[in-house]
Amino acid sequence: MDRIPRAAVLRQLQKLKPYKALGPDGIPNIILMKCANLLVDRLYYIYAAIHNKRMYYTPWKVFNTIVLHKPGKPSYEVPKAYRPIALINTLWKVLIAILAKQLTFVAEKYQLLPSHHFSGHPGCTTTDAMHLLTHKIKSAWRQGQVMAVLFLDIEGAFPNVVPSKLAHNLKKRRVPKKLINFTTDMLEGCVTTLKFNDYTLVPIPIDNGIGQGDPMSIALYQFYNTDLLDIPNIKHESAIAYVDDALLIATADTFEAAHQTLASMMTRQNGVIEWSTSHNSPLEYSKLALIDFAHQNNRKPCPQLHLPHELITPVASAKYLGVIFNQHLKWKEQLALVTEKGLKWAAQIRRAAHPSWGIMPKYAKRLYISIALPKVLYMIDIWCMPIHSETAGCRAKGSVAAVKQLTTVQRAGTIAVTGGLCTSPMDTLDACAYTFPAVQLAEKWCLKVAVWLATLPLQHPLYKLVNASANCMVIRHKSPLHNLMQIFKLKPKTITKIAAVVHNPMEANCHECSGHVGTGVAGWS
Repeated sequence: MDRIPRAAVLRQLQKLKPYKALGPDGIPNIILMKCANLLVDRLYYIYAAIHNKRMYYTPWKVFNTIVLHKPGKPSYEVPKAYRPIALINTLWKVLIAILAKQLTFVAEKYQLLPSHHFSGHPGCTTTDAMHLLTHKIKSAWRQGQVMAVLFLDIEGAFPNVVPSKLAHNLKKRRVPKKLINFTTDMLEGCVTTLKFNDYTLVPIPIDNGIGQGDPMSIALYQFYNTDLLDIPNIKHESAIAYVDDALLIATADTFEAAHQTLASMMTRQNGVIEWSTSHNSPLEYSKLALIDFAHQNNRKPCPQLHLPHELITPVASAKYLGVIFNQHLKWKEQLALVTEKGLKWAAQIRRAAHPSWGIMPKYAKRLYISIALPKVLYMIDIWCMPIHSETAGCRAKGSVAAVKQLTTVQRAGTIAVTGGLCTSPMDTLDACAYTFPAVQLAEKWCLKVAVWLATLPLQHPLYKLVNASANCMVIRHKSPLHNLMQIFKLKPKTITKIAAVVHNPMEANCHECSGHVGTGVAGWS
C-alpha cells in the first residue's frame, strides 16, 4: 500500500467540520482548515512515519470521554442511562479519517463484507435493511409460511471490542497488513479521562474497545460483527445487520419450526452465543425482541423461544432502526409515534415563533421543513402507501389513516409557522405557509424513494427485488417495493443506474466530489 499522499492530507484538512468539539489538544478544526496549506508538509512526514514505520506520538493516544445522558430514561442512577463519546486529538483524527476511507475503499473493491451488512457498503442505508426485511416477510406470507425474527441487542457494543479479536477478524477478511497494524497500534496504550457534568476523573488506561465517535469506529465494528451474518447456512435462514443492530430471520410452516431454527442459529457451533462469548459482546437477553410475523387472519400458535439462558416470549411490536414493526405489519404504533413526534416539534416551533419576541415566520418555516418534517416522514415509504387510483374515476386506495395522521401533524406545523387560528381551514394554512398538503407530501417523499430504488446498480442487494417488484403483478401481500414500483409505474430496466463511488485516498490525483463519479471504485463493482 502506498504512503499517504500530501493531497489526501490536504483534502481531509479542508473537509473538517469547523466547530466540532475539541479534543485534549484544544486545537479547533477551523484553525486546521484555515492553515491547511501551511500544515500539510509537516503533517505529511508525521503521518508517513506513523503509517509506514509505526512510530507513534504518545500524547495523541490520550483522549477525553464525555458521558452524556440518554434522553427519556426513567432513571439516571444506572450506567446504562448514559452514552460515552470519545473526543480524540484533532491531528490524530485527521489521520484516522484518511485510513478509515482507505479501509472502506479496500472492503468495497474486494467485497470483503457480506451484502446484507448494510452499514458496510457505501450507498446503502437503513431504508435498504427495512425494505429487505418487509419484502422477506411478505414473500413468506404469499407462500403460506410464517416468519420469526429475533432482534439482537448487544450490550456495550463498541466499548467491549477486543483488539486482538478485531485484528484476527480483519486478517480473516483479508484486509491489508498495514491497515491491520495501524488498527492494532491505534488501540494499544490508550488513555482516557472521563468527564461528567463538572467532574473530571483521573486518566484511565484503556486496553479494550473502540472509541465511540472515532472516525474509524463504524468501519472497524462492521468487520468485528460480520461473522454474525455467516451463521445462517440453509435456505430458510438469513440475517441482516446495520452496524450493531443485527437480527436473525427464520421462515417455516409453523412458528414452532421457526423458533427451532432461531434456537439452532443461537446455540450451534460458531453460532450467536459462541460469537458473543468469544468476542466479549454479551447479549442483553432482557432486551431481545422476538416477533412472529403472520397475517392478522393467521391463527397459528406462537410459543416461547427456548434459549439456554432464558425463555423469550413473542411480542406484538418492536422498534428496529427507528421504525416500530408490528407482527401483522400494521403501523398503528408507528403512526402514534410519528404523530407524537410531529406535534412535539410543532409545539416547539410555535413557542420559538412567538409573535412578541420569537423568530420570523420564514425561519419558523425553515425549521419545520428542514428539521421537523424529515423526522416525521422518516421511512414513510415503509409505513404509508400514497393515495392513488388504479384507473380514473375509481375509488382512491392507499394508507388513508396514515395520511389523516400526517394531516394532523401538518396542521399543527402550519399553524406554528403562520400563527393562524386553530379553526383555520387546512387548505388556507397550506397556502399561507407555502407547504404541500399532506397527501401530496406523502406522494412526493415516496416518489423520491421509488426513483432512488429504481436507480440502484446491479450488485446492490435490492436490485433483483426491485426489478421483480416492478415486473410482477402481485395481488396478495404486496410489499412496499411492490407498491412503490406499481403505483408510480416505474420500469427500473429503462432507468440509468447510479453506482455509489468510493475513492481511494491513497491516490494523489483523486478528486473527491460527493455525488459524482471520480477516480476510485464504483460502490458495487
